[in-house]
Amino acid sequence: MTSTTALAPVGEDIAEHIQREISEIVSIYSRLYPTQRLNFILYEGKDPVWGEPSVTEGPFTFQPQHMNAQFLGQFERPGAHPGAPGVTIRLSIPRKPLPGEIKQMDAPWAPIRRLRAVHRLAPLVYEKIRYQAEMLRKRRSVKRHPRVSLLRGDGSSLLAPPRPPESDKRPAILIGMHWLEVGGAEKLGFDTIRWAQQAGLRVFVAAGVPSIQRLAGKLPDSADVTFLRLDRYLPPDLWPRYVEQLALAENIRLIHIHHCRPLYESLPQIRANLPWVQVIDSTHIVEYADGGFPRSSGVWSNFIDIHHVISKELVDYYREHFHVIGKVRLGRMLDRAEHPKGLPELNMQPGKKRLQVAFVGRLYYQKRPIVVAEAFRALSAWAGRNDVELTGKIVGEGPFLDTVRGLLRRYGLADRVALLPANAPVPEILRQSDILLLPSNNEGLALVCYEAVEQGCIPISTDVGSQAEIVPPDLLVPLEPQACVKGIVAAVDRLWRDAAFLSRQREALVRSWTDLTRDPTAEEILMPLYQQAAAGLQE
Repeated sequence: MTSTTALAPVGEDIAEHIQREISEIVSIYSRLYPTQRLNFILYEGKDPVWGEPSVTEGPFTFQPQHMNAQFLGQFERPGAHPGAPGVTIRLSIPRKPLPGEIKQMDAPWAPIRRLRAVHRLAPLVYEKIRYQAEMLRKRRSVKRHPRVSLLRGDGSSLLAPPRPPESDKRPAILIGMHWLEVGGAEKLGFDTIRWAQQAGLRVFVAAGVPSIQRLAGKLPDSADVTFLRLDRYLPPDLWPRYVEQLALAENIRLIHIHHCRPLYESLPQIRANLPWVQVIDSTHIVEYADGGFPRSSGVWSNFIDIHHVISKELVDYYREHFHVIGKVRLGRMLDRAEHPKGLPELNMQPGKKRLQVAFVGRLYYQKRPIVVAEAFRALSAWAGRNDVELTGKIVGEGPFLDTVRGLLRRYGLADRVALLPANAPVPEILRQSDILLLPSNNEGLALVCYEAVEQGCIPISTDVGSQAEIVPPDLLVPLEPQACVKGIVAAVDRLWRDAAFLSRQREALVRSWTDLTRDPTAEEILMPLYQQAAAGLQE
């Protein structure tokens, strides 16, 4: 049998770790099968995040593969009575993540094999090929992924709908997140957990995607907040039944979906059996490949009471593609208490001899790290021609990190462009920077743009997603990679040379920022719904 030492996290005894995981597993399946006799068969996991659960309802017969080298043993939770039907649950205890996995689960990025020579000789040409492929996917996505809401019948008055059971438990909310990792949607998810607590709700949190869930430690340390490891131990097809049992047992009055696919797929079960539970969701960005979660949300719209969106672009998206109007609520990802009364003067000045340029974002293709490196290369050449000392800071981690590091060395920029971890002090970096680069392949409305303008840093962004809601037209650049790099250099050059142009951009940024701050915030949209749920009321 293989060694079990890899099962326990650092500093935790192996037996203690297994018992902790068993408690989580038993809790999940006891909720799903409250009366059945449960037989658990456990294995040593080869994966650090996924328990590979397999559920057999009814008699189970052992086969040779069920007694493999990873077999740890089995135990039983008795049923409610001697003749209770049996359920067998086979799953693995995930192993401890390796140090490199804790930092980054994705393998370092590499160009596809047949285009490696292209990338080696001309990285920007490789990016253009990838861009063209992405735009082709976007054009095809409309036919492959229809924008049609699923129909939902209202039922007949002859058959009364189910009624909520009596409960002595304080009302609760189930918040479904994509995962507990760094991201804009996840930031809002954590905010909603806090707001729900403040409203008086007990909070249950589930993640739809198995991962290390690095931010789990940031969940409030409270008996009123419970993180359910469904992502690790429950097959997606069993989520609907589990959610139903959870809602009935815990007096869940509200479900809030943040990019959580298994919860969307649980909606028919909820609507059929728990019609008193209110359902809301929050969406951020339309993806090119399939429309992303706004499309999923629109498809499920007849099963959802309220769509919360973070941009006017998404208000239009629901109206134009799904003909949904009245239940879409715009709530900006802003905190009125933390926002300044006005914007500071710009850090950049005409003819400035020292410029600092920043990039902040996860080093994944969406943010186009290779285009970032090429932009720094082009800006360095521009700075040399104009006797300007250019420095830069790239804040972020991800599979493109090694590629970016290699390009900076190749272009002689390693000593002028610093690579900083994701936990670097972003506000301070932006306060020291003149320009923020966002050459993204796609965005919702990048939170870092808010942060930049509030620190006097000028954002230059691709004209994608909802970026035009905060970035002035003259600071939006084309998406095509080569045109993007040229556009960035042209914008920086004009800001540096033309004082009147620079002044107009500040005025435009002030107008955009002021308009955004006049809109309702996410908290102002969501808190009343949470308070109504806490009071046992419906909107």
